[in-house]
Amino acid sequence: MTLDEREWRPITFQGVTFPPTLMGVSILEPVLGITDRELGDWLWRLPICCGVEKSAPSEVCARCAQRAVDLMLEHRQQVLDGIRDRLGPYGFDADTTFRDWIMALQRIQELSARSEVDCAWSAPSHPKDMKAADFRRLDAALERARKKFLETGELDVKEGTDETEKS
Repeated sequence: MTLDEREWRPITFQGVTFPPTLMGVSILEPVLGITDRELGDWLWRLPICCGVEKSAPSEVCARCAQRAVDLMLEHRQQVLDGIRDRLGPYGFDADTTFRDWIMALQRIQELSARSEVDCAWSAPSHPKDMKAADFRRLDAALERARKKFLETGELDVKEGTDETEKS
């Protein structure tokens, strides 16, 4: 199983590094039809940590990791099919990924249960990631476009051009 290292990076949770396959764990929400907002939000936020540190209360991390493991074991075939369908095209092997997720989530639950402070996690940045200055330029361009839209009702952004920079 070869994964694109720019898209799929190892996540380090409370100092313990997990395989890059954990980056795909957010598919559990739609695959299992998870309606528990706390769990869905936690699963969605877990892999959004490239180049930044995320955190959450330890009791939330422990509860959500355990709930995710329970659901995965209860609906094993559904999860395997979801991994195969949604992540297979990116190089994920369903059985390996399932095993990685179970082991990672069990360990996250253990780490979180032992913690008395917020849990923190991150994934490494990649040289091709947007930098802080890129985000500031994007934010400024979006704000200019928003202002213009609110003032004129016109949205003047053309694909492939830098029209928002001309103000």
